[in-house]
Amino acid sequence: MRITVVTTTLNAMPYIADTTRSVLQSTYSDLEYMIIDAGSCDGTLEYLRSLSDSRVQLHVRKGSGPYEAVDWGFRHATGDVHAWLNGDDLYYPGTISSVAQLFTEFPDVQWITGLPSFVDAEGRCTMVAVPSSYPRRYIANGWFTPSVFGSLIQESMFWRRGLYERAGGLDLGYELAADFELWTRFARYAPLVAVNTLLAAWRKHGSNRSVTMRSMYLEDVERATKDLPHITPFKRWLCRCEQARHVLRLAEWHRTPYIYFSMTDSRWRLCTGFRPISRYSFQQLRMEYRATRERARRIPHF
Repeated sequence: MRITVVTTTLNAMPYIADTTRSVLQSTYSDLEYMIIDAGSCDGTLEYLRSLSDSRVQLHVRKGSGPYEAVDWGFRHATGDVHAWLNGDDLYYPGTISSVAQLFTEFPDVQWITGLPSFVDAEGRCTMVAVPSSYPRRYIANGWFTPSVFGSLIQESMFWRRGLYERAGGLDLGYELAADFELWTRFARYAPLVAVNTLLAAWRKHGSNRSVTMRSMYLEDVERATKDLPHITPFKRWLCRCEQARHVLRLAEWHRTPYIYFSMTDSRWRLCTGFRPISRYSFQQLRMEYRATRERARRIPHF
């Protein structure tokens, strides 16, 4: 089974070196790593051209936007399973081979996501989420947003080529939320299956587009969900307050599919079960709330 990973770059130093190493550390031979550069001038291209790995395909498409480049990569990919990894994010050791095994052993599974995790600018892991549920209807309705049930984590997503083709690929009319909009269309065709293991990490370094251009991202999300069903007025009211929003996520339990590794059988098993939507435990949220209160008390009032 061939796995295609697409990475787009534009002046991606210094993180691109860690990103490519995290992909190419895999010993999986049937890997196609497509890197599309939009015309870097900070040393990124020189570094990418120095990669001596037959699994790497470097394409320079000057002036192309991130989503345009990703979509071009997928439309020219030859893999049975696709994923895209931003030029500052990371795969964990064993990710590629595990993904290939999962899609081979579970032929009916169309797309998967691993446990969300985060690393800092130096690549140190700072947080790993707890297993949670991803109700198919909620994804299709566009309810997995920062202001409701939290964002779906793009770098941990892997899907079959046929699903991307049936969904019609990325809508290039979106500047920042094309991946969010794509997930709503994926969910029309298949449920998202959570995997109880780490597959990828999102690097938070302060200049992430999703952070620096958050207002534009939310405008894109609003446009993408304009004609989709809305959450109930009561839930919408709860989501206006951060603490109430986290309580809602903890209270929402759904029966959804997931894959876990059975220590008894020494193999992966696919099952369904009830889980909360929240990716954070009650204890962790309680500690964060205390930290927020303590920080507020330290701020001088005039």
